[in-house]
Amino acid sequence: MLCTFSLIQRRFKFYIRSKTSMKLDGSIGTFVQKVNTLTGKMGWVLEDEYYDYHQEIARSMYADMLHDEDRNEKYLIAIRKAIEEMHSRNKKAHVLDIGTGTGLLSMMAATCGADTIVACEGFPPMADIAKNLVQNNCLSDKIKIIAKRSTQLRVGVDMEHRANILVTEVFDTELIGEGAIETFNHANEHLLEDDAIVVPWSARVYCQVLESDLLQSANKIRPKFLVPIGSELRLPYAMTSCPGTSGIHDMQMDQIEPSDVKVISPPLQIFKFDFCKTVIPYDETNSIKFEALTSGMCTNVAFWWELDMDRSGETVISLAPSLVKQTPWRDHWMQAIYHLHKALPVKQGAQLELVASHDKYSNFFHLFDKDSRKPDEYYPPSCTCGLHTSISRTRLMALNDVNRWHKYLKVLANLPTSTNIMYIGDFSLLPFAAASYARKVYCVQENPVSFSVMQSVVFENSLNDKVILLRKYDKTLIDGEIDVVLSEPYFRDTIYPWDNCRIWFIWKSIASKHSIILPAFCRIYSMPLQLEHLHKIRTPCRQVCGYSLHAFDKLIEKSSERSDNDVETQPLWEYSGIALSKPSLMVEYNFQETPPEALRTNHGSFTIEHEGTCNGIAIWVDWVFGQETVTTGPITSVTPGESINWDKGTRQVLKKRMLNKLICIE
Repeated sequence: MLCTFSLIQRRFKFYIRSKTSMKLDGSIGTFVQKVNTLTGKMGWVLEDEYYDYHQEIARSMYADMLHDEDRNEKYLIAIRKAIEEMHSRNKKAHVLDIGTGTGLLSMMAATCGADTIVACEGFPPMADIAKNLVQNNCLSDKIKIIAKRSTQLRVGVDMEHRANILVTEVFDTELIGEGAIETFNHANEHLLEDDAIVVPWSARVYCQVLESDLLQSANKIRPKFLVPIGSELRLPYAMTSCPGTSGIHDMQMDQIEPSDVKVISPPLQIFKFDFCKTVIPYDETNSIKFEALTSGMCTNVAFWWELDMDRSGETVISLAPSLVKQTPWRDHWMQAIYHLHKALPVKQGAQLELVASHDKYSNFFHLFDKDSRKPDEYYPPSCTCGLHTSISRTRLMALNDVNRWHKYLKVLANLPTSTNIMYIGDFSLLPFAAASYARKVYCVQENPVSFSVMQSVVFENSLNDKVILLRKYDKTLIDGEIDVVLSEPYFRDTIYPWDNCRIWFIWKSIASKHSIILPAFCRIYSMPLQLEHLHKIRTPCRQVCGYSLHAFDKLIEKSSERSDNDVETQPLWEYSGIALSKPSLMVEYNFQETPPEALRTNHGSFTIEHEGTCNGIAIWVDWVFGQETVTTGPITSVTPGESINWDKGTRQVLKKRMLNKLICIE
């Protein structure tokens, strides 16, 4: 089967910074100031007056959560049990639904026979959607929806009386990151009766100590990098020993190859949260001792949780990774990785102690052996070197990619010596490797944190006279003409891979037409995919548990069309799927030519070579450095019908308007 596609290449890709409004032709328009991520410059774009509203609606898409049949089924079971139990006590079932979203849990409660239902939603556009959906399902007379946060509710004002059943889903991957502790504590004190039933009843938090070079590469930079002429580039100790940031590293752990992980500990239960009438501490520290299952280097802690939906513990929602047990696929909740402050080498059978702490919104971990000195207090990790606050974890994985680095070294080996090189882009180690060949390497770093980090590498390697850092481009500070313009390319404020074509627009203004530019070309490819699960995040809900959500689908689709681009970035290595064809070249750009100033449309096609359902199209960029190509897509040859080995150091682009009905036949 031959499928055709079009690429409309716009010069401007944006995200919002500020706005103002004016009236045009009898209607209100909104001028939105945005960054042109291709040129790095600010500009004004006219949007319709409801731009912000539609963008908020589009961002509130909960499709994956609503497609989570395991979650929906177990909430329904627990809600039915709670209402039946309250009726068995000869009491009316008064339900409070906190964070109602689409109103799904409230509609479940209504169907299960609740006597009164009050649902609150702190996001006004979502509250409007819930009212619409409840009305469409003929349940408006049973459900009262209030556009407030639960902590703003008052008994006697918003609620006639306290509720005796609470149903809520205020959890994220970290369990407590959306304010669950405050939500339950406030509800138990101010909104619920003493004998109230809470759905879910409790939560158990688990972790497992791991060794993984792959996971470590997203948090720690290698201390040394090989550079030309047999020498090494050293990174400052402050950088290589920095613990990184405290932010959770959520990921689909099931897509990690078994060979990339060594399990050091059994699953360890570190916290239990009782949601019913127990005051949950905002700050808590627990320790648990265990014996190392094998020798290795402890680098990371895998994290997940389970919900007991009722007090019997018979109905459980689990996020456990497949190395522990099989659980349903989800993307709204997933497993998480916490990076230890310092890697700890251990021997099999060693006695270890894991200290787990949480505050109001987050968790953090420390690991000790019998010889470790424990601190008086425990704090979450905090970046002290600047690197982790100036680049993403995905970018750090790219910097640590040995194969990518070796390609750059081959590129540098073919450059003429004693040249002036201008490096374009944000934090990179490429300028320091280039210094082995160049007379001088000039590097513009406008971001003050990136400048400081780059400067520390300059000092560590005594390259003050070779690598010249500039806070902005100034021709008067350059000694002679620029012979080579070099880039990875990487800019920290870009969204899509092709936004890094910014080098095309910059180099024309700083170098002569005789300069060499590397990369010299970029090629944009596409490939149809059959995704196993990822398409669910954009698939219309239609009906969930017998309730019509068609109005929700239509509103989300309409708002997305008015406020969103048709593509989004995803780390495709975390999501299973197969290729339905070989990659197809969409367009090639030669950076020696003049950049396009207007809309450009390219047409192409791909031949479907494997039977399946096309529910996504992946798009990526290859950067061509003469004989070497650095890809942001598949890093090995693609075979239709088989899984793809995606680059982990970049995010690929996925077309959002999924092609769920396109059946591809051999």
